Amino acid sequence: AQAISAQVDAWAQGQVPARRARWAEPLRLPGSGGAQQGVGRGMRAGAVLTASACGHSGARVGGRGFCGAAGSASAARRPALPAAAWLPAGSGGAALRAPLAGVAPGDIDPALVDAFGRRHRYLRISLTDRCNLRCQYCMPGDDEEPIVPNEHGDLLTAGEIRRLTRLFVGMGVRKVRLTGGEPTVRGDFSRIIEDLGELSASLPEPLSIGLTTNGVRLKRFLPQLREAGIRNVNLSLDTLVPAKFPLLTRRPQAWHARVLDALEEVARQDFFTLKVNCVLLRGANEDEVGAFVDLTERLPVEVRFLEFMPFDGNSWSANRLVPQADILEAVRGHLRRRGRELERLPPDSPHDVARLWAVPGWQGRLGVISSMTDAFCGGCNRLRLTSDGQLRNCLFGEQGWSLRDGLRAGASDSELAGVVASGVRQKFSKLGGKRDMHELRERGKHNLPMIALGG
Repeated sequence: AQAISAQVDAWAQGQVPARRARWAEPLRLPGSGGAQQGVGRGMRAGAVLTASACGHSGARVGGRGFCGAAGSASAARRPALPAAAWLPAGSGGAALRAPLAGVAPGDIDPALVDAFGRRHRYLRISLTDRCNLRCQYCMPGDDEEPIVPNEHGDLLTAGEIRRLTRLFVGMGVRKVRLTGGEPTVRGDFSRIIEDLGELSASLPEPLSIGLTTNGVRLKRFLPQLREAGIRNVNLSLDTLVPAKFPLLTRRPQAWHARVLDALEEVARQDFFTLKVNCVLLRGANEDEVGAFVDLTERLPVEVRFLEFMPFDGNSWSANRLVPQADILEAVRGHLRRRGRELERLPPDSPHDVARLWAVPGWQGRLGVISSMTDAFCGGCNRLRLTSDGQLRNCLFGEQGWSLRDGLRAGASDSELAGVVASGVRQKFSKLGGKRDMHELRERGKHNLPMIALGG
């Protein structure tokens, strides 16, 4: 047990072996039964995060404090909480929660169960709010209206990402996805995926690790993704017509060929599972539904059509929304013209956000993500970590809980877990506390842009 604890302590402090084979033995998380003695074993309760461990020359605490909310939301439809739940453990008064031991595979820390019984095993980590594209639905404004991303020092360091990932995994998270902005533009992207691969390989059961990318820089990282065991790739592509690419992304048409090349390469490699995400915008690309459907005839990919969602600065309008009903009508119409049928598939898991279909005999399948017209909040198991270290419990939520500030103030794992527990327990039943898509539109300006949330 001491050897395992030392192994994970070293990992939390950035002392990661160069090759997975150099791990002395696989990490075995302690079971959840018996006395609860601390979250995981990576940092001892009350341990201080040193400057070398977090990658900063000195601890700097933001003005909100490490439990500070980065926004506000209406109290309506929020589960009732004791006042202490708004505060991190050890901040005064009764502690929010006792330290919890790392959980065994299949178990989950109660801190990851919300007031509606939803169990959060899926963590989406935004590595950066920068991107090499400027898609209309994601990034506000245009090239004449500059975006001001977070300062470099505001972003989580690779070491901080490593420690927080280990914390969440110790609490019961079993699925991790790297998002952005565009994650591959981050300078230490290779180190981050290597770190995740090391962590996954050390567990009794490997993590499910995925990457969401626009594909422009994807091919160069494929060997490293394989080495790290990152199998699940979601590629964002909103047009198959080269001339439309600069209109939708505000970037050179020549980059479109790079994305298509990456798509074909990933689809050819059996190691990867590929999903293609297409956000449909009326008047822009809804006429390409048939062409995207046809990709599934020759390639083993899952093409997913997404409804346009409102976020700060993306000029959302109901007139541009292509709802699920219209998407399916277009799919079926295209297949009828080809003499083909559409078959409904069961979900891969109760937490799937896409409703699935397939054409019998074709290699791939189709999905529709109907966030606006037929929300799937009841089965949500997702938490989000923004690039500047905020925990977000809902894509549409207006509130965040800073874990970064806690890290830099020397918080223990137990204290950080208390902040996580507070954020999870305050999750609304649906849509971040909004009634419907009309209120989502009205409140969109109070949320972060999509590029800052990571989708």
